[in-house]
Amino acid sequence: MLTGSYHKRLEADLTRWVGEGLVSPASATAIRQSLTREGGFRLPGLLGMFGGLLIASSVAAFVAANWEEMPRLLKLGMILSGIVGALVIAARLEAKGSTMGANAASTCGVLIFAAGVALVGQMYHLPTDWPAGAFLIVLGALAVAVLLRSDGALIVAFVTLASWSGGRWVEQQGTLHWPFFLLFLPAFWLALGRESRFVHHVAVLCLAGWLALVPGDWINGNFDYGLIAYGLAVSVVFVAVGALALDRGLPALLTAFLPWGLVGLSVALCIELVRILDTSLSGAGKGGVPIYLAYLAAVPASAGLALLAREKRFAWALAGALLLSLLIPLVFWSGGVVTLPGKVVVASLILLIAIAQVAAGAAGGLRRVTGAGSGLFFIAVIILLWQTIGTLLDQSLFFLVGGAALLGMASLTRRLVARFGKPKGEAPPGAPT
Repeated sequence: MLTGSYHKRLEADLTRWVGEGLVSPASATAIRQSLTREGGFRLPGLLGMFGGLLIASSVAAFVAANWEEMPRLLKLGMILSGIVGALVIAARLEAKGSTMGANAASTCGVLIFAAGVALVGQMYHLPTDWPAGAFLIVLGALAVAVLLRSDGALIVAFVTLASWSGGRWVEQQGTLHWPFFLLFLPAFWLALGRESRFVHHVAVLCLAGWLALVPGDWINGNFDYGLIAYGLAVSVVFVAVGALALDRGLPALLTAFLPWGLVGLSVALCIELVRILDTSLSGAGKGGVPIYLAYLAAVPASAGLALLAREKRFAWALAGALLLSLLIPLVFWSGGVVTLPGKVVVASLILLIAIAQVAAGAAGGLRRVTGAGSGLFFIAVIILLWQTIGTLLDQSLFFLVGGAALLGMASLTRRLVARFGKPKGEAPPGAPT
């Protein structure tokens, strides 16, 4: 669905293009009508979805208030009738073309099924195994997502899939839960064909959640600073995949990797900057198989972005930022963190990474990349002002050299743009005519 800011910008562009004779008034009118048909007015559907959810909540509250007084068969009958009724309504609404209403009804059916799984276990005093219950809910939600093409059911499937895998991971004290992919891959394949951005982001976060469990049980007191390097490398992979998907026009789901990768990259880099400036936090951390595997994926992913992207200026700048990010943990592992040159190198690398992101975003017209780079730059400056590099004089000299270098780069870039950015056939200033 197109955003209001995009509509405003396009309207302004159409008005200007018509005035300059680049687009005819008839073509501009056709474009506006096309956007109206694609965007549509979805308030009735949204109100219907919220109303359905409120009714389902009302039924759930009524059942909970009278649960103890009801016989078991009546309880089972109410659960089954609720599921069947919601799915029948969803099918009828889908047949009538009410996609959002059908989505709301099918989602309610899946939620009733999820509640039913818990209630049946309570009624018959089944062994407490909530991950097994989550597994059953995933199966039911995937079935509804396939049969009724329900985005809501697919979202429930991803959420409960993460809960199932996380529960098994906790039970096994940090052992990887590989059966996760038996259900994640079919769900991910379904999400590839959906247009909902919410579905796309939930799918990416579900995978990110599983990847966060790969280093082992780091939550219960086994945290190691090598985990930052692992998170950095995974974020690099996410950014490279999302950026390449945007550049090459790959499925929209893959582009959802980009914003979450940018978030992870910025967080990891800021943590590394705080660590390099604080002696008590500057431990190198342990290397391990997860870190090596993450780097083994991150380096080719960054190189692949540079080589396969069509917009080379965008891809090279962003790939350069990603590869520079992977160098920072190497400074920690080299033992250079305790020296002033090591701190200067890491701080310089992070500022350079931020500038490369801004350059990539400007070249590719991606405001999210430009914003991520700008945010990283300003946060890094704040951190550097909070935790100085050496003495205050060293800090002042660092900022002076960096500022002078940026001014020099700005001047050089302006000249290059003026020289090579002119249309073909137009002579540069001062050239003979």
